[in-house]
Amino acid sequence: MFGKPSRWFAPLAATAALLLAASPAGATVTRPPNPPDFVVSADLACGFDLGVSGTGGKITRIDFKNGNFFQVGKGVILTYTNMSNGKTYRVNTAGTVARFTQNPDGKTWTFSAAGHFGFIFFPTDAPGAGAFQYTGQLKLTIDSPSTVNVLSVDSSGGKAVDICARLS
Repeated sequence: MFGKPSRWFAPLAATAALLLAASPAGATVTRPPNPPDFVVSADLACGFDLGVSGTGGKITRIDFKNGNFFQVGKGVILTYTNMSNGKTYRVNTAGTVARFTQNPDGKTWTFSAAGHFGFIFFPTDAPGAGAFQYTGQLKLTIDSPSTVNVLSVDSSGGKAVDICARLS
């Protein structure tokens, strides 16, 4: 895993085998650990402490010489929990492909994700605080892959479940 673990977690992609088989020369393939369990404090996303856990699956990270990278895999079960009332929302994900590409300005990055994935927006992010489970696509401009501060939401498509609303 990379970045803020309470920020972004991509539960793996069904296309991992294809991407790994088609990796260009000069790519490094690693397998980061599965997403850890964590709690996002009430002031950062939902107005209540939000527990997030991911079980199963395998994540593969593919790093390229130019600094760009993919994170792919499949098979994570995500569970979101409202820590104050005990309500849960569970998602059996089919997979995710996440891509981090440095922009021509050399200062910002584009984060593109497709498949099943969760994303936590903090109050300082362009759209404001929230927690969403996506099935589809999301494209963001961020400051860096290590901090993942959202500067803009560039596009989205598919279904987005508002986790905060669902668990209130």
